[in-house]
Amino acid sequence: MTNYDTRQETIDAIVRRISDLNEQSLTQLSQYISYLKWQEELWHSLVEDERVTDPDQALLWQFDFIEAFPAARKVATRTSQMMEIKVGMASCGLVQQMAIWEHPPVAGAAVCEYTVQIPPDINALKLRFAVGIRDGALMEGDNLCAFRIYVNGVRLWSTTKQSCKWERHIIDLPTLAGQEAVIQFITDGLGDNRWNWAVWGEPQLLGYGPKRHQSQKK
Repeated sequence: MTNYDTRQETIDAIVRRISDLNEQSLTQLSQYISYLKWQEELWHSLVEDERVTDPDQALLWQFDFIEAFPAARKVATRTSQMMEIKVGMASCGLVQQMAIWEHPPVAGAAVCEYTVQIPPDINALKLRFAVGIRDGALMEGDNLCAFRIYVNGVRLWSTTKQSCKWERHIIDLPTLAGQEAVIQFITDGLGDNRWNWAVWGEPQLLGYGPKRHQSQKK
């Protein structure tokens, strides 16, 4: 049996099972398919970027901030009133994915801080993430939520947002090979934290280094 035949059999089996789903389940399935497509597109863009930049570089290491969330430090810069920092599924623009929820407090900012040991063989470091405001939020006018990323006390990225849809980003970080990196995800209501249902979608650190070529057989 060819790979095409196997693929077609899998698709046919999935279609048969879909036909038995109710309307609510079909809606959830549509959202999950959108999420999977988003993940595929993002991964392909990373691979293409890697090939264009340096064909001898490979992805050697990954750090998942959601998996490491229990060890993260969660604090407020001024008051913790109405601040919420947790991990869970988040829906933005009807696309669901795991995320860090970081609703800023009434005054000041919310900080979710990680200390990460970077492997010594990494010579390029990227941070992949999405930002969004969860569906149902009623932000309008001057009500904006600020998203910021600090590394070792230096702000490397920031934006403001009020729309309920995911925005994907990949940013370059200092290499920091063999060092500890203090990475902070910060949200700020900018004086009005109402409806600031801020979320960070599946943030990950990606470490690149020289490809590990297999020795040729004699």
